[in-house]
Amino acid sequence: MLDKSFEPDICKLEALGLPSKYERFTFIFSATFSDKVRILAQHFIRGNYIFLVVGKPDATNEDIAQTIEEVSNAFKKDRLFQLLEQNLKSERCLIFVETN
Repeated sequence: MLDKSFEPDICKLEALGLPSKYERFTFIFSATFSDKVRILAQHFIRGNYIFLVVGKPDATNEDIAQTIEEVSNAFKKDRLFQLLEQNLKSERCLIFVETN
C-alpha cells in the first residue's frame, strides 16, 4: 500500500488519533519489500524494528511464472478464459487485472 500512493491516506488515519509509533505495535507484511517502501515505512515504525525475511531477500520464486499481456477491452474476458483453460492443471492461479 505504501508504494501505491496510499501514504497520504495512512497519514490521515494516523492523524485521527492513533497512538504514536512509539506507543503502538506496527506490523508490515509484504511479499516484496523494496528500498523505497522501507524508507517510507520508517515514518510509521520505531527505529528498533525487526526485519524478518523468509528465503532470499528480493528474490523471486522460481516456481511462479509471470506473464503480461496487453489485450483490448473487447477481448479481455475471452483471453482470460483461454488462459484458465490452458492452466487448469494448476491447483492455484492468481490473476491481476487493471480496474477503472
